[in-house]
Amino acid sequence: MSFPSPSFDFALAATAPQWTLGFEGISPGLAAGLFLVLAVGCVWAYARWSSGVGMGRRVAMVMLRVLAALVLCLLLARPVLRLSLKERVRQPLLVLVDSSESMQFPDQRQQREDLQRAAIATGMASPEGGLGQSLPPSAAAELGEVSRWDLLQKLAANDRLALWQRLSEQADLQFYQFGRSAFAPAQAPVMDDGRLGTREASAFFSRMKPQEQATAIGESLRQVLQEPRAQAPVGVLLLTDGGNNTGTSAIEASQIALEQKVPLFIYGLGVTSPLDLLVKEVHAQKLAFAGERTEVKAHVLSQSLPEQRVVAVLKANGETVDEQELTLGGDRDLEVVFHFIPRTAGELKLEVSVPLLPGEAGKGNNVAANTMRVTDTKFQVLLIEQEPRWDFRYLLDYLQRDPRLEVKCVMIDGEPGLEQAPGSPFLPKLPEDRETFFKSHVIILGDVNPESLGQQRMEIMAEWVEAGGGIIFLTGSNHNPRSYVGTPLEPLLPVVPDTVSPREWVRQRAPEPFKLELTRPGRESAYLQMDPNPEVSQEIWSRFPGVRWTAPVSRVKTGAEVLLVDTRPDREGRYGQLPVFAMQGYGAGRSVYFGTDETYRWRSRTGERYYSVLWGQIMQTLSLQLLEGASPLTQLKSDRKQYVVGDRVVISGNAYTEGFSVDPALSGWDAEGGGGGGAAAFSCMRRSGMPFAVISLRRSPDSTPM
Repeated sequence: MSFPSPSFDFALAATAPQWTLGFEGISPGLAAGLFLVLAVGCVWAYARWSSGVGMGRRVAMVMLRVLAALVLCLLLARPVLRLSLKERVRQPLLVLVDSSESMQFPDQRQQREDLQRAAIATGMASPEGGLGQSLPPSAAAELGEVSRWDLLQKLAANDRLALWQRLSEQADLQFYQFGRSAFAPAQAPVMDDGRLGTREASAFFSRMKPQEQATAIGESLRQVLQEPRAQAPVGVLLLTDGGNNTGTSAIEASQIALEQKVPLFIYGLGVTSPLDLLVKEVHAQKLAFAGERTEVKAHVLSQSLPEQRVVAVLKANGETVDEQELTLGGDRDLEVVFHFIPRTAGELKLEVSVPLLPGEAGKGNNVAANTMRVTDTKFQVLLIEQEPRWDFRYLLDYLQRDPRLEVKCVMIDGEPGLEQAPGSPFLPKLPEDRETFFKSHVIILGDVNPESLGQQRMEIMAEWVEAGGGIIFLTGSNHNPRSYVGTPLEPLLPVVPDTVSPREWVRQRAPEPFKLELTRPGRESAYLQMDPNPEVSQEIWSRFPGVRWTAPVSRVKTGAEVLLVDTRPDREGRYGQLPVFAMQGYGAGRSVYFGTDETYRWRSRTGERYYSVLWGQIMQTLSLQLLEGASPLTQLKSDRKQYVVGDRVVISGNAYTEGFSVDPALSGWDAEGGGGGGAAAFSCMRRSGMPFAVISLRRSPDSTPM
């Protein structure tokens, strides 16, 4: 971007004094009317009742009364005479200069507009000619590969544009350099009577060095806008190549400028579309299970590239585990999906890379990384049911045969002595202690009467989900979810139960099975993905047998996500189709609603294969939150996956005493941080069972990104 004809009218021009008359009391019209009434009344009264008084005396008395009425009306109107003086005021213009290392990149200016902008900035072309003027024959050779920083230097020395001199004539220039944050230059520019000449500007910019290792446009903009100053800034001039790789987004910071009514002027020092191939980001779940197929996604962006095929590589701890061939060309943003099976437990560094092509603008953005922890720990499942039913029997059978799971089951109205059989998963009764609930990773709550659970157990379950647990409401025609209205578990439900329809209608089953359909989020969700290929997964779902019953609900709660619906027209309500599978976050945990008790039908014609995939994915995803912690008593998580030196780190989570109890006497938390030699150290303990946050990380300058 360039300024062919800059005209920033920042300062207010001086004007002649202006006198204005105003009123701060009653309106002038009302005051005039009141005066007229009082004057007429006064004349009429003296004419009627003062006939014995001489004419001269009566006229004098009338005049005095009328004058008094005039003074009274003026006091009521409160006239104010104002004098307005407008004088020329110089306000600060904040100038932010990008000093990141990317400013040293030489850009290949192949498009005519990019060459014209560079020619205007360097003085090779006239600012008044704009982008339609012809360029000298030597422009392409001289400006074809000028670096962004060199362009900034030439802009400062450009006498034809005289940008800094013209700006300094209208505003007080306040310069900042920025990388990860904004800071004042080591030496301020030399000015003559507040003006910055071309020679002084050139000397000032030549002293700057593009050495910052990160670019935080949004964070730097927010910082300078929130600095206290005597006068509000007249605007912000941002000189940058547009790269933003850390901190808040520039869009968020620009909202602050909008609220403060500070205009932003942006001078782009790059090109319209630089030749580049980069890996923008790598998405992977934080925790995976050893021996389980794991998915990793990456976004590969190509800019101005000729069409060609490249190979994207996924490495885990330096070992190539998957490759995908891509067809790139022009400007494209492709999502690449990799799959691999981690074999052993431990920390994995995942790295996605694409080859470095000739002529690329960015030399260090062809690789992006993320981390993943692999565990071989079994996750604990607590299944609570009121009485045996088909869905319960098939589900318990699957849970017992899954080698990743350790299952405990409570059958409230079941046959006595079930727990005495060898290898039985049954507990003799519902747990009374907090520890059994808090050691679970997933709780499956069947068609259970809330009176059987009791108020205290439901409160413990709600607290456990808020701390990071995962709960599945497996509905039934007797209690779940309808009977949970007004209980501590109602806020966990992703749906609002129907409490109006009679129970006979709720329990009614269709004479013939009907199909359930995936919503758009359901087709993309990892919970219901039957195959890595979305089209194959959709076809598998279409082959599933139908069901004959779904639980009626009023609507989905705000913030919940619906993945599966009952499409029968007679089940639609004012809020749309009837949700059958929905989920929502609750605190740090997740809550899943399954609105049918006939998932066992999906084993028909397909056997255990897809039934186990469905339930395995649901419970694996729900259990990850608690499995991420090193101890069941402590669950910690960071606000981001990756950091570079100097970044602010936020660690939050929950911690409990032995037995997962809350100790009122230990209601505080302490945190201390420090480190050196490339290591980070902190200690933290929060014993009240409530969330806490620690902000502490120090690292040596030569340490590598986390």
